[in-house]
Amino acid sequence: MTEQTWISIFGEVNISSDGVITCEPRPVTAVEDGVPPADGVPPHPVYTLIRSNLQFDEGKIEWEVKLADPNTSVQLWLPAEPVASSTPAPSKKDSSSSELAVGLNLLGAPYGFANWNGTSWEGLGRAGQRSRLPSNEWISLKLNVRGSNADFFIEGVKVLSTVRTLKRGQIGFLLRGDSSCSVRNVVVTQNSPKCFCIMQFTDEFDVLYRDVIYPVCASYGYDVVRGDDFYTSGQIMEDITQSIQEAALIIADVTPDNANVFYEVGYAHAIGKHTILLSDKKRERLPFDISGFRTLFYDNTIGGKAIVETRLKQHLDALRPK
Repeated sequence: MTEQTWISIFGEVNISSDGVITCEPRPVTAVEDGVPPADGVPPHPVYTLIRSNLQFDEGKIEWEVKLADPNTSVQLWLPAEPVASSTPAPSKKDSSSSELAVGLNLLGAPYGFANWNGTSWEGLGRAGQRSRLPSNEWISLKLNVRGSNADFFIEGVKVLSTVRTLKRGQIGFLLRGDSSCSVRNVVVTQNSPKCFCIMQFTDEFDVLYRDVIYPVCASYGYDVVRGDDFYTSGQIMEDITQSIQEAALIIADVTPDNANVFYEVGYAHAIGKHTILLSDKKRERLPFDISGFRTLFYDNTIGGKAIVETRLKQHLDALRPK
């Protein structure tokens, strides 16, 4: 288990010997930034941001919060993938800032999800309106993340869900308000990411999946599945769309013009999934709508499979957090 380290990025916190993180905000006026306060403008509370050495993108985070004032805001902050652009740019990394915030007193509600893009907030869900959080007692919170699906629990009760793709990075807390607040017992359980494979179910592609895709991705720690691995009694498309949502990586073979494959690839792109396309070189050209996305072309030979194995590893290396 990784020993936790917490560092204040902005603001003042106290971390006790037993790991309780406490923020005691003090009012700040604009004059402290070298600008005199305007007449009649009251001081504003400190925003305290702390970061940890705990890495997360998939699994479960549990923590407890205590508020001196029920209106104080305590938000868990998680690095997230930038919201997908309608214009494909697979060769360029989007360096814009993006954080998923989840916690107490967020955007006017006791419980909430929101995205922070570095300059503005986007609400992703809220609950508990017309209710009041307790003060001076510990509140148990939990976040479950499976691919793009995030569920938020208060005292074991699911209060909110949202769809947002996280990226592996260090978790943090944003604390703000006029009164003290504390966080303790932060427990991070990291799960293996899922790779979902989309392809036509024929012998030709079974060999590629069995001999190349599955072993390579499994060696990188992915839980690898594809559509024919489902054994539920529900609708097959519900299983597939849920698996795409829960996947950290999508690999799709687009060699044949298969309507199901293209539908599933389109859905994965629409919700911002990391997607690697494969195509046999025998295909003359890709459809215009996917021609700009990352594609590995291969020869369906023993030597060709060795080459696509090497290139697939290079792409998986690029997806690893630096």
